[in-house]
Amino acid sequence: MAHIMITGWTPQSKGNEMLKVSTSKDKPAYPDFIKKIQNWMVISPDGMIKTYAVYECPDDKILEGMKALGKRYTMYTQVEGYKYYPEVLFDAQEVINMFL
Repeated sequence: MAHIMITGWTPQSKGNEMLKVSTSKDKPAYPDFIKKIQNWMVISPDGMIKTYAVYECPDDKILEGMKALGKRYTMYTQVEGYKYYPEVLFDAQEVINMFL
């Protein structure tokens, strides 16, 4: 299984607006093969609301999973100042083994 992490930033002044969007019933649904593992939130040193969400996705569906998550997270960009960054995470030991 692959892990995809989405890091998002929202200005604190837009927190209520982001809450309305995130609780909306009109969000694109996650595909059946995507499983949300965890979601965290912090206030970053620059005063932004920073979120981390980690999803699990079958290795053979990474591209499809990234597209689906992109559709969902693009919806949040209607909140002025919001931005996000998706990343596929790799197991550190597996990467180390590639170089040994």
